[in-house]
Amino acid sequence: MDKDLSIEAKQTFSVVTLLATILVVGIHYKSDIPDQPSVAVATWNQVAQEFWFGGIARVAVPVFAFAAGLFYFRSDDGTFLSYRTKFASRIRTVVIPFFIVASLAMVFWLLVRRVEGKPIDMTAAEFVRMWLLRPPAEQLWFLRDLMVLVTIAPIIRWCCQRRLCRDVFVGAIMITWVFDAQVFPMVAGWRLLQMETLLFFTLGCVAVSNFHLIEGVGQSSGRLVATGWLLWASLVAARMGVRADFDIWYADDHNLIDLLLHQASILVGVVTLFATAWRLRRPWIIRLSGGSFFVYLVHEFPLRAVAHRISDRLIDHDYSCWILTPIVLIGCYWAVVVLNRFAPRALALLTGGRAPSSQRKRSPISSSSSSSSLPPTQPSAS
Repeated sequence: MDKDLSIEAKQTFSVVTLLATILVVGIHYKSDIPDQPSVAVATWNQVAQEFWFGGIARVAVPVFAFAAGLFYFRSDDGTFLSYRTKFASRIRTVVIPFFIVASLAMVFWLLVRRVEGKPIDMTAAEFVRMWLLRPPAEQLWFLRDLMVLVTIAPIIRWCCQRRLCRDVFVGAIMITWVFDAQVFPMVAGWRLLQMETLLFFTLGCVAVSNFHLIEGVGQSSGRLVATGWLLWASLVAARMGVRADFDIWYADDHNLIDLLLHQASILVGVVTLFATAWRLRRPWIIRLSGGSFFVYLVHEFPLRAVAHRISDRLIDHDYSCWILTPIVLIGCYWAVVVLNRFAPRALALLTGGRAPSSQRKRSPISSSSSSSSLPPTQPSAS
């Protein structure tokens, strides 16, 4: 096993999660996509949004899951004490943020239903089930997946410790993911676990024994990184050419060729995004990345609903993505800076301790200083 990640690699994970957060916001605020398979009949606006937020941005979840797995297993010694300690820490860093955001989303949902005069046609049990397992804030599905992954982490670790078992285990998950065969049952409207998060979390476990590969990706030449972007963009464009209205999220609007192109673009994109983030290690970016988890938590419902209601009165909804995405990003990052200054305890409670101030302590603001053992922007701090 390689001894540990370098300072540069730790900084890069902070930067790459900031980039992934930006992409996630773009995904949720996209406002117009192709509605027919042929790209020839799509508008430039539909093509542009699909390329960036239906293609390029789809590496965000794999990046989060990979980093979560890497930093979980990096400090895991395989003992029950380690597992118990890590599981308990996730109550603070994952479950509590989930509960707070889910509760706020449910309160807003109830208020909207009441204002609009719509009945709440569900039993108390159904209400609690929605609140705790499938709240209106869609981004919380990843945190729920994360807790499932943490729960089964000892099984993943055991499978990855033995070479033959690891190859079979990872290979089976990879094949299942490539062909979008979702094997886990639905629980309250969301799958118990997405194959994509399982795959990349597991790859993070495997990467603990191969830190040199991560370092090698980061140190790739500029020409190689440019080639990665070209290949990544080409795969996304090719997929759009085959199927412009491609949809894989709880949908089967795809065929084998467009599915393979999409999955290939994700594999290339994850590597390329990390290599790019390696070159963006600037003091202010590293500090700002400490607020990314806050942005991840609050950018969706109810903020998105309010933002769209306001913007729809001012501009054409189809083009709102290009206005709302930067406004929401700037507003949310500004909010986390203000909260970090005037209400640090409340911010720490909401984000599980992830904030720009903690990032300043954990991540160096110069390339030669010491770094944190984890990027605090990750939904699964180690």
